[in-house]
Amino acid sequence: MIYFLGGAARSGKTAAARQFLRETGIPYFPLDLLMMGFANGMPELGVDPEADEMQLARQLWPVVRGMAQALDEDRIDYLFEGAQLLPADVSALCQAVEGRARAVFLGFADLDPQAKLRQIRQYGGGLDDWMRHYDDVRVLEEVQRMIQQSRWLREECARLGLGYIETGLDLAETVDKAVSYLRGGSD
Repeated sequence: MIYFLGGAARSGKTAAARQFLRETGIPYFPLDLLMMGFANGMPELGVDPEADEMQLARQLWPVVRGMAQALDEDRIDYLFEGAQLLPADVSALCQAVEGRARAVFLGFADLDPQAKLRQIRQYGGGLDDWMRHYDDVRVLEEVQRMIQQSRWLREECARLGLGYIETGLDLAETVDKAVSYLRGGSD
């Protein structure tokens, strides 16, 4: 089975992917690694980590689709995780592999921006945190952008019949819901 875990940045995707691995033993591939591999290893391809997620999704999808198809052909269980997944692409692949793929997207379309800022300040800041040097004004700008992206993702997932989980301030609850959904439960 091929699994897809997409959604807005800061929605709990990586935590959910790690929990899914712990519970199932199914490995995951963070699309940020693919993005950075192209950006650092093949800059001539024009993959810019600072670009909009939609642009990055269009650039990365042909490779992700090819990897997913190869894994499916070999019947290898695997999860792809990243903000660079578009619901329409994932939906088309899920249909193509006829029941051998499952997807869920995470977002925070209804979350108060100030509450999200507090959450980011409380739990962020590690070396791999791309927002660690942003002041609060810049973080709030990013949060507003991610809220808009979450609203779009929620609408697209509803239109395409894909799972969407609205995340809140309780990361553990979000992770549990995402893992349950991927394992075949409902949100």
